[in-house]
Amino acid sequence: MRLILASLCLSASALMAGPPAKAIDLTGTWKGSFTLATTGLSLQDLVITLRQSGRRVEGTLLMPKFRSPLPLSGTFASGKLHLTSPPTRGLAVTLTAKVKEPNRVKGTALLDYDSPSLAKKQDRTVLEMSR
Repeated sequence: MRLILASLCLSASALMAGPPAKAIDLTGTWKGSFTLATTGLSLQDLVITLRQSGRRVEGTLLMPKFRSPLPLSGTFASGKLHLTSPPTRGLAVTLTAKVKEPNRVKGTALLDYDSPSLAKKQDRTVLEMSR
């Protein structure tokens, strides 16, 4: 009797919990922007293309002033996205975000410059992406 009662309780709690949440897949093309927190100036028209396989995420970031995309690689786990680019033409990018919606991402981007024209500096920006 106790076994039957325990089984019924487990079944009832599973029904009350509802179906499992659908996993977010970040694969696709995203439009985005970087906005400087200090000045409010914004770099619009970013195109971020991502391919997700489990926790692993790879892709590219195309910015209007760069003629070729920056490669991105990183992880997406427990709702947290972390992507980095290797230094390319004097710029390395680190993107970090909490993903709460499947078609909208908001977080931060750290832009690391090391070039003769910009010298060595960092800009912390607000990252927004949507698809």
